[in-house]
Amino acid sequence: MSVQLTERQRQILRHVVEEYLRSGRAVGSKALVERASLSVSPATVRNDMSVLEALDFLAHPHTSAGRVPTEHGLRYYVQHLMEESQLTPEEQLMIRHQFRQVEQQVPSWLKLAASVLAETSGNVGLVTPPRARVERLRHFELISLRRRVVLLVLVTQSGTIHQSLLELPRPLEQEELSALSQRLNPELRWLDRAAIERRAQGAEPIAALVLQRIAEALHFIEHQQRSELYAEGLEHVIRQPEFAQANLAHLLLEVLRGGMLLTWLLPQLDPSEEVRVLIGSDLALRELRPFSLVLTAYRSGAESTGWLGVLGPQRMAYARAVAAVRFLASVVSELMSELSGGPDREGG
Repeated sequence: MSVQLTERQRQILRHVVEEYLRSGRAVGSKALVERASLSVSPATVRNDMSVLEALDFLAHPHTSAGRVPTEHGLRYYVQHLMEESQLTPEEQLMIRHQFRQVEQQVPSWLKLAASVLAETSGNVGLVTPPRARVERLRHFELISLRRRVVLLVLVTQSGTIHQSLLELPRPLEQEELSALSQRLNPELRWLDRAAIERRAQGAEPIAALVLQRIAEALHFIEHQQRSELYAEGLEHVIRQPEFAQANLAHLLLEVLRGGMLLTWLLPQLDPSEEVRVLIGSDLALRELRPFSLVLTAYRSGAESTGWLGVLGPQRMAYARAVAAVRFLASVVSELMSELSGGPDREGG
């Protein structure tokens, strides 16, 4: 059942949340009247605060005369009271410039995106590699290393670069390897693992060996992407007052390293949704209850989706986190589009 708050109660709740997010301290009625320029008495504000507390929007910590927002209050604020924010034009320009300074490779971009999110929000920046429902080959090369040992380098539709060693049944010169890759590349471009395995069945021995290894690499990449996570900015979070509590920093490390975040979260997300804000119990797992997560999807081509976001304590500057996540998603999507250009861009 949805609760209808009066306009004054909404205003009081918004000011309490914003002051708490800024200072981390409980907010009293007298201070609220002075700072928010409310045209009512502290007694009236206290009455409204009591109503908000009874409705589980505010809580009364210990013996403090003030209130702090509950999970429910934070959630209501984000959904109904928070004003939309954007990064300044100067910040946007600086971020775009940073991406132009790093090498044009997906891992470099994703690591930088996580770092920029951390710096901009003051929390942990998280980015997953683009995940395709089915990974497809974009291009591969064969490079001779020793008489029968070849380095296979392939690039996928999502921009992932993979290298593996291949031992041939007989020596081949580099010219022969280049001719083989030049012949096969047009035939294999944008094919998935299953289609390449079918091609291998009727191919001559060395071509079949190369095709089978490419299929195995695509299979490996698909599974690796499900657990890979770029996380930057832990130092920003552990300096915050909430992490003075015993074991909270250790718990955050376990969340980031153990894979539970991706294992639980990714299957529940819809890439078509706008920026999502998950607070405390929204995250379901007991280990994640002290935290909040702001995240959204970015796109890489027509079939691949990655996720980026900000993880921190529930006392988070949500408006700025949402603005940072939304902007970084647009930047990374643009870069991925420039890099990959899948079948949809080539009419194939």
